[in-house]
Amino acid sequence: MHRSDGTEVFMGTLSSSKRILVTGASRGIGRAAALALARQGHGVVVAARDEALLQQLAQEIATAGGRAEVLVMDVTDDASVDAGIDRLLQGGPCHIVINNAGSCDQAEFLAQEVATRRAEMELNYWGAQRVTRALLPSMMQRGSGTIVNVSSLLGSIASPTTANYSATKAALNAWSHALRGEVSRFGIKVVVFVAPHTDTAMGRRVRFEGVVSLPVDYTVKELLRAVDRAPRQYAASPVYRLLLRLAGLFPAFMEGRVAASARPQLGRAVFHA
Repeated sequence: MHRSDGTEVFMGTLSSSKRILVTGASRGIGRAAALALARQGHGVVVAARDEALLQQLAQEIATAGGRAEVLVMDVTDDASVDAGIDRLLQGGPCHIVINNAGSCDQAEFLAQEVATRRAEMELNYWGAQRVTRALLPSMMQRGSGTIVNVSSLLGSIASPTTANYSATKAALNAWSHALRGEVSRFGIKVVVFVAPHTDTAMGRRVRFEGVVSLPVDYTVKELLRAVDRAPRQYAASPVYRLLLRLAGLFPAFMEGRVAASARPQLGRAVFHA
């Protein structure tokens, strides 16, 4: 778009009202993102397993004059996702999906139960895949859409005590970048949002020596910027952007730095045979 003087005007993804699905919306980053998007005038569909928390969020949004729909959905279950997305699309198109649902179990690899590792992959990786696969046909038919996958620095610089979590985010990153090449011809954008360590309930459970936990409002501001600009990848702070660049140039150095931050957590659990 151009002004009358011929200069170009940037029209972001959020420059007009959108219907936006946010998974993992019952708490943390997802909840705060839904509130922020609603304040901007977008219609938000808040999805998670806990209906009571979703209803509280929807009421808070409605009281503030926003629009919210509740979608009780378990992203780790095929049938739940298929039924949930079907209900969502019956109410109209979904312009943007923010695949935010995720969890991190901080423990050494041998101290983690197999079921825990599998559950983490089901939620962090397969959950995003299920939701995206269910939504893609409608986006392709419409010729537009934005998929935002919430990742982590640990997907690029893996850390001791989060080996499995790091793997789930690395898989999410690789899949996102490959998917972009398949769907861009349909007008669909795929964004990897590299979230910082954030002061949420989950963030407080996961500890790294010397790592600053950023306010959730800051993370959400950066997330909405990523949604609006829709780049291939967006790291949530200048520090994280620098760390990603250093990881590409000096991988062994960055691996050592990350390992040092996790060292205080080593040796605190009993290993499983």
